[in-house]
Parts: sequence; C-alpha cells; structure tokens
Amino acid sequence: MEKIKLNNENIAQASRLAEKTFGEWGVDARNILQIRLAVEETLLKYQEAFGVEAVFAQKYIKRLNRIRLELFLPGERVDPFDTGEEEQSQVLRGLLANMGVAPAWQYKNGENLILFTPKKKKPSQMASLALSVILAFLCGGVCSFLPESVRTFLANEIISPVFNRFMGLLSAIAGPMVFLSIVWGIYSIGDMAAMGRIGKRMIGRFMLMTILLTLPACAVTMPFFSLKIGDGGQFDFSELFQMVLDIVPGNFFTPFAEGNPMQIIFVAVLIGIAMLILGNKATVAAAFVEQTNYIIQLIMEAVSSFVPVFVFGSILNMILGNNFSAFLPAYKLVLVMLLGDAVLLAVYLVLVCTRRKVQPRVLLKKMMPTFLIALTTSSSSAAFGVNMECCEKDLGIDKRIVNFGIPLGQVIFMPGVSVMFLAVGFCMAEIYGVTVSPAWLATACLIAIVLAVAAPPIPGGALTCYTILFVQLKIPMEAVAVTIALNVILEFIATAVNLFCLQAELVELAAGLDMLDVSRLREKKNGLNS
Repeated sequence: MEKIKLNNENIAQASRLAEKTFGEWGVDARNILQIRLAVEETLLKYQEAFGVEAVFAQKYIKRLNRIRLELFLPGERVDPFDTGEEEQSQVLRGLLANMGVAPAWQYKNGENLILFTPKKKKPSQMASLALSVILAFLCGGVCSFLPESVRTFLANEIISPVFNRFMGLLSAIAGPMVFLSIVWGIYSIGDMAAMGRIGKRMIGRFMLMTILLTLPACAVTMPFFSLKIGDGGQFDFSELFQMVLDIVPGNFFTPFAEGNPMQIIFVAVLIGIAMLILGNKATVAAAFVEQTNYIIQLIMEAVSSFVPVFVFGSILNMILGNNFSAFLPAYKLVLVMLLGDAVLLAVYLVLVCTRRKVQPRVLLKKMMPTFLIALTTSSSSAAFGVNMECCEKDLGIDKRIVNFGIPLGQVIFMPGVSVMFLAVGFCMAEIYGVTVSPAWLATACLIAIVLAVAAPPIPGGALTCYTILFVQLKIPMEAVAVTIALNVILEFIATAVNLFCLQAELVELAAGLDMLDVSRLREKKNGLNS
C-alpha cells in the first residue's frame, strides 16, 4: 500500500476517492455522503494529533457481496472517536459499526486502523420472496397436468432431498450461531454494565420489560388458536420439573450433537458468565468467540441468499403432494400478531401518558415518524437518525441515554419479535396438531424471549431462529417455508413495534434517572393543533 502524507490536499483527495469508489460499488447515495465526511473528519483529527508530515494509507476491499475501506495510520494509539464520555464504549461503537452507521477503530501492530463498512443497496427481499411464491403456484399449476407418477417423482426424489439437505445445513448453523451470539452478548453486556448506573439500569430494564411484555402477549394471543391440549389441560408439576432438568446437558458436547436448543442456550449462558467473571483473563477466548461469531454470521448471510429458492421448492413440493391446504389457516398468524403488538403499544402509551402526564396525541405525533419509517422499510438502521433526533429533541431524553440506549436497544430490546415468535409457534402448533401442555407453553415463552434477545441482526437471522423454535417446540420443519414467506410481512410490523417500545422505554428510564426534560416531552410538536 502506498503511504501518503497527511496534508490537506491528500485528505481531500482521499475523501473524494471514497465517494467515487463506493458510488461505483452501489452504496446508497446518503451513506456515501456520510462516509466522505467521516473519512475527512477522521483524517483531520489524526493530522491534528500527528502533524502534516505523518503518513497514512488506504485500502479498498470488495469480497463477494461485502465492501469496506481501511485507513492505516502508523503512530501512537489515538482513538479518533473517543468523546471522553463513559457511555461511548468499544462495544457500543461496535454495535454502531455493525449497523453501518459508524466506522470502527482498532490499534494493531503500531497502527491505527479505521474500518468503514457501508451497506450496499440490496434488492427487496419482499419482492424476491413474492416472486418465488408466485412462480411456485404457476409451476404447481403446470405440474397438475403431469401424470401422478411424475409428480410423485419430482416431490419425493428431487425436491424433498434438497429440502432436507437445506434444513440440515440450517440446523448445523443455527446452534453455533445462537451459542456465539449469547456468549458474546453476555460478555459485551459486562463491558456496558461497567459504565455505571445508566448501563446497569438500562440493561436490567430491557431484559425485565421483554419478559413482562411477552407473558401478557402470550395470554392474549393463545385463545385465538385451536390448540391440541394434552392431559386435559391439567397442570403437571412433574412434567414442568422434568423440562427444567432437561435443560441441563450431560456434557458440553451433546447439545450440539443432538441439536438441543435449550441445552445450547444453557451452555452459552454458563460460558458467557464465566468469561464475564474472568474479565481480562479471558481476552483470548473473547477474541476467538467474537471472530468465530463473525465467520458464522457471514456463512448465514450467504445461506440466506438461497431462501427464495428454498421457499419456491418447498411450496411447490406441498402443491405436488396436495398438502398446501394445511397452511391456509396461516392468515390468522398476521391478524393475531397485530393484536399482540397492539397490546404492547397500548401498554407503553398508557404507561408514558399516565406517569409523565402527556397527551396521547402529542406523544403519538412525536413518535410516528420513526414508527412509519420502520414500518415501511423493516429496518431499524434506516430509522436510526430520525430515532436519535426524536428521542433527544422531541421526547426530551438526555443525550447520554440516547447515544447509548438506541444502538443497544435496537439489538437486544425487541418485544415485537418476541410476540412474533410466540404467534408463529401457536399458529404452527395448531396447523400440525402439536400437543400443547403447560411445560410446552413455558418452553414457548422462554424460547421466544431468548431468541428475541439473541437473534443476530443479519440477513437470515430470523431463519435461524425459526429453525431453533420449531425444533424445541416439536413442530415439523415443513412449517419453515410458509413461515419465512410470511416473515417478510411480520418483520415490517415487528420492527416498527420494537422502535416504538424502545422510545417509550427510554422515556421511562430517563425519568427514573432524572435525565428527562418533561416540559419538552409535553410540548406540542410544530404543526399539531391544540
């Protein structure tokens, strides 16, 4: 790599090169402008620290569908993004970088390394899945004119083996992915909690509220499904106790060999807590977990690109086998999920309006822009900027809580996703006639909560979670195809609900820490008539 001097002319040239290169690589225009300004600002900070005679190098990398810019600045350790505030931890900046809204900094071998990883514009997942469903119906209609022996051959000898292999691959990835996400999440939370009362209080509230919101959602959504109740619906303590005992594995290897999700989660929590206690003594293990986590997530992203093909083949297989009619009641899933999410929104709306004495329409007017962006894009990253501005300027939340709470909350506080997993579990249990018992319900609630917190925020993350959910609840894997097709719609709803709940939760957290401008919260937004 060519090293060039850190003068103003070279800095301007480097920022223009970033704009040109990422534009040619298909990055969104808004992100390109942000990256150009960030490159220029970063290099100017190092110029101030090292002087104009210092040197830097730049490297653009494009591998498969991932792109990034690396800036190398030899010299002493200087973090250009260190604001001096305790809330801006390394883990927090890592969250922002993974969301594509902030660069990442590392110090290796006497060099400061700055990583810019913008997200490329991707074709709509909804469009590709909708196309795969339409094509499956068309092909199914054409195949209906074929002899039954040919249809049977296509279903049993071609499509089913491919489906089984794909599900086997998903199962092989799902366990390690959730394991690594939980271990790294617990270890990272230790760093966040070390930041004082704000970090500890925030993490505690996020976890507690996810549990408290999931339980009433379960009570509201369950009656809408005609579930097959085992043992006459009577409570069996021995069954519930055995379920708890079964969570503990005989050794650390059988959970992965047998694909037992609850045991994998138990081992992950155990190892994560152990690493948290050891702290600096476990830095090598932490680095291994972090890097392996990135590798598994990259593999999952690659596998998820074949989801439309998987959905096409699965639906076509059901049509060929005359099994598609069993999935027609799945429409109920969307309706019931909307009801469960309405309960979440109502709880938070009443909570904030009652405790903070703010008019409901004033609060809704302020929170609606973020909600609508999430609802129309299914992306918390797309709503990130509007969300930050709304929380600080409109809701009166202290900047320190906003800067820390929104990136963290968008990753681990997802009550809408928890409701989604519950509704999917109930719906598929009804369709497949899975026997439901108190222990099954307890497992469903627990796995929905864990997956909502541990779900990796990457393409294909939901697919991994559904695989684990169905394995644990004894639901046949055939349900994955229709669930993934419906998930495109479900994720739009869940993302909007997550951000609404996050904003309301940060209002309550800020008020409890005396870091809320109540007068600004109650103030009517411009354009709202009295």
